[in-house]
Amino acid sequence: MKKRRTNPFLRALALALVLAAGAAGFWATLVTLYKWDDIWTGAGYYSSNDYYSGMHDSSIQVREMAALLQSQKWNGKLSYLDEQRLNLFQQNLEPENTNFRVRLLDNTTGELLYTNLPLTTSREALESAVHGVVYSSWTLRQNAGMSENDYTSWDDENQVNLLHVFLPSWDEVVYPPEQAVRAEEYGWRYLSEYGEWSYREEKDSRIKAVELALEYGVTDPMRADDIFMEGYREYGRYAQYMPAVALSAVGLDILAVLAAAFLCAGAGWRRGRDELALGWLDRVPLDLLAVGMCFAIMCLLAAGNSMGYALGQSSVGAAVHTETLVGLLLVSMGICGCVLASVLTLAVRYKTKTLASNTLVWKLWHWLGLSLQKAVASWPLVWRAAAGFVLYLAGTFLTAVTVFLIPLYQGMVLFALCRWCLQWRQVREGSARIMGGEPGFRIDTGGHMYRDLREHAEQINDLGGAISSAVEEQLKSERFKAELITNVSHDLKTPLTSIINYVDLLKKRDIQDPAAVEYIAVLDRKSQRLKKLTEDLVEASKASTGNLAVNTERLGMVQLVQQAVGEFEEKFAQSGLTLVSTFPPEEVYVQADGRHLWRIVENLLSNCNKYAMAGTRVYLDLTRWEGNVIFSVKNISRQQLNIPAERLMERFVRGEESRSTEGSGLGLSIARSLAELQGGTFRLDIDGDLFKAAVSLPEDRGRPEGSAALLGLPEKVF
Repeated sequence: MKKRRTNPFLRALALALVLAAGAAGFWATLVTLYKWDDIWTGAGYYSSNDYYSGMHDSSIQVREMAALLQSQKWNGKLSYLDEQRLNLFQQNLEPENTNFRVRLLDNTTGELLYTNLPLTTSREALESAVHGVVYSSWTLRQNAGMSENDYTSWDDENQVNLLHVFLPSWDEVVYPPEQAVRAEEYGWRYLSEYGEWSYREEKDSRIKAVELALEYGVTDPMRADDIFMEGYREYGRYAQYMPAVALSAVGLDILAVLAAAFLCAGAGWRRGRDELALGWLDRVPLDLLAVGMCFAIMCLLAAGNSMGYALGQSSVGAAVHTETLVGLLLVSMGICGCVLASVLTLAVRYKTKTLASNTLVWKLWHWLGLSLQKAVASWPLVWRAAAGFVLYLAGTFLTAVTVFLIPLYQGMVLFALCRWCLQWRQVREGSARIMGGEPGFRIDTGGHMYRDLREHAEQINDLGGAISSAVEEQLKSERFKAELITNVSHDLKTPLTSIINYVDLLKKRDIQDPAAVEYIAVLDRKSQRLKKLTEDLVEASKASTGNLAVNTERLGMVQLVQQAVGEFEEKFAQSGLTLVSTFPPEEVYVQADGRHLWRIVENLLSNCNKYAMAGTRVYLDLTRWEGNVIFSVKNISRQQLNIPAERLMERFVRGEESRSTEGSGLGLSIARSLAELQGGTFRLDIDGDLFKAAVSLPEDRGRPEGSAALLGLPEKVF
């Protein structure tokens, strides 16, 4: 296919077909359109354009003659020139000189003013003598009255309204406002308070008007040798050839279009090359080329103007010279060549995507845009906003000169603002997604995004990437720590179990040495503490990573806390602590895992027992608040609390810096993780030495299923 498109012979043949068929098809199409009714209606000369054109011209002459006759009737005589014109009209309308028949009547009185038929001829007789009678009427006024052609216009130079009065002789008289007195002779007056001319409708003796009726047509058959007979003969000469001309026009146009399409398909391709190549014409800027092509076509049209006029005259009997036809053909082929060259270069530019870029306007705009962008980019944002507002005001002032440009300009400004808002919303939504937990999300900065928004979006994308990397490193570190804790705890479990077993065996031996018994007791305490620490490490690791199984049940919170308090009463008494409890009168229920919830309460009470100041009170409160059950513990710390509450909930962090107690620093961290795993919250507040911890869980207001489901805890927990 590509070889055929680049074949020199085929391209030369297609070029010749476009020029020849295009020129011939243009003229054939022009003739077909002009004679369209003659081809398709086939109703004969009396339905052709030539017939109706002659009827219109003849009726205009009759109207002029009617104005002269009525003026003669009103004034008694006519001027010499008007009388000569009236005689000429009447002579041309003599029956032997024309096939046009007319009856002119006064529509008010029914008086017959003129006819070129016998005076006794009625309307019915006229209808039988001519082909299709045309009826029309109009009002004719004396000079003192308003003509239907009178009008007013605005004099922009002098800022006044002018009155244009047409006399029956078709002479035009122009009246400025200072000639209002003279204009009143024609029924007009000037309204100074409004600055307008107004026609007076008073029926005085100076205003005379008459409504005339005109009935006219052309005889059938025709006898006189006039324009209608000449048109009838001409119609007979060309009407029989019009169908053939129409078919030729269609065929030539289709052939020219197909040949042009073939040339467009091969435009830009060269034999032996796999890439598109630009010719010298394709390198010319498109707007400059368009101006040149328009100038060339205008010159060709000017050259063919006189030849076209000569060809038009040939239709009414003038001889057609061969030079005229050849000249018109060459001019037509030249115009087709200009159009074809324009179409081919447009095809090449479209294929190479240089349709807009290879124009002087685009190059100038691009250069100005880059220069302005570099200059504006160095300005502060406030300056750029101020400059944009000034440009908007300047554009509003310039477009105010032409009314229809105002909505166009304002629409463009509104479109730019809406586009900025949409892009800003895109940046905001992207920022929200990145900050909301999707650090890997990327804001699309492609397309034609505004420069400032694009830079802002790219910075947010970079921030999201940094956050994503940091989160990934943090997760990796957490996984590593969890694995390390799990592995170390597992590795410690085996030797620790052996130590505990051997200590237990030693405790069963009958050892008389008191020092050895004391040593065994120390080993027993320390090994149990180490066992508890490894268990806490494993549980804290699992809780923080969400690897603990949660089996929620309906639990009675009051009974669970009271059970825990019962177990710690003796320990609180030994530590010198007084327990003050405040519970609701009825049971409150939560959906939670019994083991995990018991561990939370146990850790909080154990924390109080270890770190509360002796001789103080420990307050336990259980309340309901906005659909939640809140369990809080308050005590006075034995040591000064000089660290934030969030820091205190981290693993291995203890409020006692001396670390003299047996705490591991994991209790509060485990409690928070377990509360969050069950859909609750854990909060610490520190006010001086006052320590307060609160656990909040969603309340379950369903009916209890039985006493066995009250706590959901195994017997060994109690």
